[in-house]
Amino acid sequence: MILFFGDVHGKFAHVERAVDEHRPAAIILLGDIEAQRPLHEELHKVVGKTEVWYIHGNHDADSEAHLAYLTESKLAQRNLHGKVVEIDGVRVAGLGGVFRQEVWWPNPLDNYPNYESYDDYMVRSEVGRMLAMASNPSSAVQSQLAKARGKQLKHRSTIFSNDYYQLAAQEADILVTHEAPSCHPHGFMAIDELATSMGVLKSFHGHQHDNLDYQPKWERMGFKAYGVGLRGIKDINGAIIKAGELDERRAYRKEN
Repeated sequence: MILFFGDVHGKFAHVERAVDEHRPAAIILLGDIEAQRPLHEELHKVVGKTEVWYIHGNHDADSEAHLAYLTESKLAQRNLHGKVVEIDGVRVAGLGGVFRQEVWWPNPLDNYPNYESYDDYMVRSEVGRMLAMASNPSSAVQSQLAKARGKQLKHRSTIFSNDYYQLAAQEADILVTHEAPSCHPHGFMAIDELATSMGVLKSFHGHQHDNLDYQPKWERMGFKAYGVGLRGIKDINGAIIKAGELDERRAYRKEN
């Protein structure tokens, strides 16, 4: 059994309880982890009990520390972003991060990306050029450099088209993303297209902190989609193991 965890935002007690109670073969964190120390230390109570996998979210690049606690963790290779991995007999694909207009806003999908990869952004963008020339900056440009470094960090959690299309060329059973597919009011048809291209049967996403009923849209989409709420948990069939902290409030707001 695989359990899917909505944005944990730095809190892990419910992860530990769920692993102890349900003994899943694997868990997958759907981004916005915001670890306060290396991820293997945050999850040291569960690492020996289950496989830990994750994708990053937009808030995982809010600070150098949050990013380093993932990329320099002993669990760094468990980031599913841009990969297809067999987990408990199921092929799981991952797409972490979010779309950003400065880089690529695929609504519609054929919108051409301004930058195809992070390296492309750092070479061709004004931010990249400024940082490359900033070995001895004058005080007059210090504030500009600070903003440039902020963008450099932020785009570590941006979806670039190269990662998207390399993933689309593969096959999987389940797709996990931080962004939502089009069934969510703030979702993207590009996620639908990715799932369809890969032949997935189900998708799970975080980011939106809610748990909406997508079932009426499954036939149109061609796969079953599930959102997992803030610190919520669902199993591989989409059943709620733990409701998200905002599920009830968000559902009421959508209905009214």
